[in-house]
Amino acid sequence: PPVASRALLHRAASLTTAMAKSILGFGNPLLDISATVEQAVLDEWGAQLNNAILAEEKHLPLYKKLTETHTVDYIAGGATLNSIRVAQWMLSGAGEKDKSAFIGCIGVDEFGATLKKQLAEDGVKGVFMEQKETPTGTCAV
Repeated sequence: PPVASRALLHRAASLTTAMAKSILGFGNPLLDISATVEQAVLDEWGAQLNNAILAEEKHLPLYKKLTETHTVDYIAGGATLNSIRVAQWMLSGAGEKDKSAFIGCIGVDEFGATLKKQLAEDGVKGVFMEQKETPTGTCAV
C-alpha cells in the first residue's frame, strides 16, 4: 500500500491496542449540514420536501452557498460514525469517557476541520487519512 495508507494502518493498530475494551469504527465519514430552508432552496437543489436525492456534481457548490445563506448545524455522520457517536454517548452516560474511535478519510478543507471538531466535542477520537484532492463528504439534511 502507499506510504500514507501504511502510516494510517500503523496509527490504527496503535490506537486499537491502546483502546482495549473500547469501540472502533472504520468507515466513510460524512459531515451532515442541517438547515431549515424555504421552497426556493429545495427547488434549486431539485429536491422535494421530506424526500432524499443523491447529490451530483451540480450540487457541490450548493453546500457552501447553504452555509453562507442559512443558519446551519453541523453533525458528524455517515452510517458507521453515527453508530460510534451513539455508542460513545451511551458510554458517557455510564461514566465511560474516551472509549470510542473512528477511522476514515476526509478532505483537507473547512468541512473536514468541522467534522474533526464535532467528533472531539462528542468524545470520539478521530483518526483520518486527509486528502488534498478530494473534498470531505457532505450531506444536506
